[in-house]
Amino acid sequence: MSDYQSVTDRRSVLVRSCVSVKPLRARQAEATRSLLLEVARENFTRHGYAATSIDDITEQAGVARGALYHHFSGKLALFRAVYDAVEADVVNRVLAAAASHAASPWEAVRAGLTAFLDACAEPSFRRIVVLDSVSVLQSKVLEEGADPHELPMLRNVLTPLLGTTAFSGVAIDALTYIALGGLYGASLYIARADDPHAGRAEVDLVLDTLVRGLLAGTGAETT
Repeated sequence: MSDYQSVTDRRSVLVRSCVSVKPLRARQAEATRSLLLEVARENFTRHGYAATSIDDITEQAGVARGALYHHFSGKLALFRAVYDAVEADVVNRVLAAAASHAASPWEAVRAGLTAFLDACAEPSFRRIVVLDSVSVLQSKVLEEGADPHELPMLRNVLTPLLGTTAFSGVAIDALTYIALGGLYGASLYIARADDPHAGRAEVDLVLDTLVRGLLAGTGAETT
């Protein structure tokens, strides 16, 4: 290998390395945004949206108010970002749980619902998604006309049931919307319970009773 080729190769590697590494300022901005989201999540979980202030978050994060407003237009936008992150994490867990039981539609649905209902007893999901988001984000949802995050999640989890005897001929959209209402009711019951884990167990009993009754009444298979 000639000296010229060696130098050229080293320059090529250097250029590729520089291109692949984000500038320091961009990395610092990402770190600041992540820190703000982490601190905001802790405060929204512990104190709720109304009792949390921008000053609380910036002081605990050790950043200026201007740094927060560089990333978020205000407390509402920050809450929405935290909400999206918490919700997305649970949606991914639900889909993964359902996929792990793909061989049986009923077991897949049960696993997915179990993952979601478990999340309703977790502090961050309970406070941010189930309790506070209704009052904080409802007007925004109505303005945008956006579907709830849970709708595509439920559609994905419930679709395999259409191939079973119990749900033969059922429209997936109708099933999804009706199931969504039940899921909201269950999540609120758990979140508002004095003991969320006890409420979670009570919801489980109701769910299992409904499924057993449905299968017994139709003679449907469970796989």
